Amino acid sequence: MKTTELDKARATLDAWLDALNAKDIDALIAVYDPEIVYANAVAPLVQGVDQIKSWFEMIFPNITGTLLYKEETAFLEGSMALLSGVYYFEPPAGVTLAEGDNPTGRVLVALRRNADGEWKFLFDMDNAPPDVSPALFA
Repeated sequence: MKTTELDKARATLDAWLDALNAKDIDALIAVYDPEIVYANAVAPLVQGVDQIKSWFEMIFPNITGTLLYKEETAFLEGSMALLSGVYYFEPPAGVTLAEGDNPTGRVLVALRRNADGEWKFLFDMDNAPPDVSPALFA
């Protein structure tokens, strides 16, 4: 089976998930384009690899559980790819979510293929809409 460019872009998202869940800052930063823009649902806009690195170094100690992702849509046009889906921070075994706690949301990631043929995150935005819940991941 031939690997498509969209498969390669998806593999970059998978590498990002693996790095985040392992709290591996170097592997995480490796998937970002130098012009990255990150629009997190609960934080100010972050731009550039240095700001992204500082942001994740700050929040890594507070991340618990495993980030899961399910794709909803994917588009490819030339050297740009858009991946959109839902996410869930699954709590560690034995941890029960507090009432009203809903660590879920929707994410849109724009990736750009660089001159070396590597897909890198160019734009990452997430939100917390009411139609996403942990039940989607059951």
